[in-house]
Amino acid sequence: MRLTYLKLIATVFFWGTNFAAGKFAVESLGPYSISFLRFLVGTLILMLVLYRTNGMLPTLTKPQWWLVLASAVTGVFLYNVFFFTGIRYLPTVRASLVIAFIPILVTLGNLIFFQEKVTFIKWIGIFVSIIGAATVLTHGSFSTFLSGNTWGLGEVLIMGCVLSWTVYTLLGKVALRTMPALSLSAYSALIGAALLLIPALQQGLATQLSNVSWKSLTAVVYMGSTATALGFIWYYEAVQKIGATKAAVVGNLTPVFAALIAVTLLGEELTWTTVVGGTMVLVGVWLTTQK
Repeated sequence: MRLTYLKLIATVFFWGTNFAAGKFAVESLGPYSISFLRFLVGTLILMLVLYRTNGMLPTLTKPQWWLVLASAVTGVFLYNVFFFTGIRYLPTVRASLVIAFIPILVTLGNLIFFQEKVTFIKWIGIFVSIIGAATVLTHGSFSTFLSGNTWGLGEVLIMGCVLSWTVYTLLGKVALRTMPALSLSAYSALIGAALLLIPALQQGLATQLSNVSWKSLTAVVYMGSTATALGFIWYYEAVQKIGATKAAVVGNLTPVFAALIAVTLLGEELTWTTVVGGTMVLVGVWLTTQK
């Protein structure tokens, strides 16, 4: 059991370092190219694990393929395009805290579409998280929350990540009723990589690869093998052994790791609004996972 927790914490660390790795990757690669290469690496690993686990590649029904396609479009294609484009205009700490909106919107989505009960403590958590995120986004000036200065291109793009991953999560809840998580992840990654190939070529993938720096290439391989492939495998292993709730609570450490990496390695500034707002987001997210 201890090893399971260690693997889960390592997975969350991978997800947190994804923000910093993305900063290195965009130095010589475009967002479509990064996304395609990352999921190409991840797909190869996931398909190999899927084959070794089942002794073959499982076949899917037509309804399952539609769910896989929808998952690939939202969780792979749209999320990664928004993510890698957004972090070019936004500090890593700020981006990682905007991403913290995801558990909140997932909770609301479960309430609206699946009629899951939301307890009073969860509503408090949602409120605290929204206030905390607003503190980060407005730098403590709530009167400018809806102004153009607050919601720049970077914030809008990262919010696109939040919305696309929320839809992906809700779709996954339906898909996992009829298919294993590993199959859903592997086939979604495969289709997602295929969808990203065309825009990556249009963006100049071939030219970028001929001039790519070792730093950018290493960052892409790191993201594909850890945050994409290894992270998915270890995360679902944790869900199976300790349950989805405990795994989700540990998963909320992602923005904490992202902030620490950004400050220590990228030299980004850690302001008081980021500290206060980020703490409120983490407290709120933690409250939404409680019974």
